[in-house]
Order: sequence, then structure tokens, then C-alpha cells
Amino acid sequence: MLQPSILICHHDPGYLALLGDYIRERDFTVHATMDARQVMPLLACHPVQICLLDAHLTDGQVFEVIRNLRTHYPHLPVLVLASAASKEEQLAVLRAGAEDYISVPADMEILLLRMRTLIRLTTPDEEDTMPTEFELGDVRFDGRKHRLGSQPLSVRESDLLLLLCRYRNRTVLRSHILRSIWANEDVFASRSLSVYINRLRHHLGPDAAVTILPVRGKGYMLTDKQ
Repeated sequence: MLQPSILICHHDPGYLALLGDYIRERDFTVHATMDARQVMPLLACHPVQICLLDAHLTDGQVFEVIRNLRTHYPHLPVLVLASAASKEEQLAVLRAGAEDYISVPADMEILLLRMRTLIRLTTPDEEDTMPTEFELGDVRFDGRKHRLGSQPLSVRESDLLLLLCRYRNRTVLRSHILRSIWANEDVFASRSLSVYINRLRHHLGPDAAVTILPVRGKGYMLTDKQ
């Protein structure tokens, strides 16, 4: 297996160096910058498996960077780092297109686990024999290519929809979704799941042959419309 590669953009040189050294010692190739304007040029030269962004880049640049990533690298997982962020700030980052969010100073082991989880979801096991393509009415969903018809999906959107499709017309427990895709069941992960459910409903649209229903006190179900 190739050594995973990561891009980190953070405004604090001390924290950037600390984080880079820790991740590098865990067998990652690290590309780091303090300048948000260098993220896209670096990616053009150095393909990576995940991108870590500082939520507090100057002038709200984090949102511009995330939008650019979603446009040019729709399948690249983005993990945002921030300190003392409000619920509104967390939701804004997720709605902009980030896959996950973690408060800093972060527990390094938890951060590494989140990163590896996102990378694993991006590069599924080739020996996995479970289906990855589904017909949702007139629209075809391809979980490996992360596409819903002509609509590209982010990694986390795609893996959430793939999980729901594999249990089509059956309830998927919220706890199972969180453990499988977020690798934890904390309050933030639960909020993030709600955001991604709404994103998928938006991508499916009002005329879709299927709908995602909440199952009170349990989880969600992808079910065929009657």
C-alpha cells in the first residue's frame, strides 16, 4: 500500500510544525502551508488523500478554499480544525462542503483516527464484494465513483448514501451510521449526520423515486416512494 499523503493549511506556524511532525511520524507524506492561496497550487503538484484546513484562516478564506476543493477535487475529504467554534460556525463549515470537523487543540490519536477513517472511505477495500451501484428510479448511483446520476458527491455523502442503499427499505440505526462513517457517536457527529441527510435529500430532489425518512428514536431509512 502506498504511503498516504496529506495537505495541511494552518495559520499558526508552531501548531503546523507540531501537527506535521506527528502525522509524518505515523507514515504520512505531509505537504504544509500557512497560505490559503497555496492550497490549490500544491494540490496540482502533489496529489493527496486528505486535506486539513484551519477554520480560522484570515478573511474567511477557509470557505473559499473548501468551495474550490469541492469544485476541482469533489472526492477529496476535507477535515477542518478549529477552536471554540459555535454550533453555527460548525454547521457553516459542513454546509460549505467539509466532510468533518474537529476542535483543537485536538487529541492527536483521535485526529489520526478521523483522518484514517476518511481515507479508508475514499479508497474502499478492493475485496469488498458488497454492491456499490444502485438504480434509484431513473437515476443511477455509483458508490465507487461517488456519483448520483450526473451529480458528483463528496466522499461522505457517497458513503452515507451507499450505506442507506445497502439497507434499502430497512431502518439503519443512527449509532451504526455514526460508527461506520464518523468513527464516533458524539454530539457533533450527530449534528453532522443531520446535515448530510439534508444534503442527500437535496441531491435526490423532489421528483426522486426514493426518499430518506427519519425513523423516530432509531435512525433513517431509504425507501421507495409509493
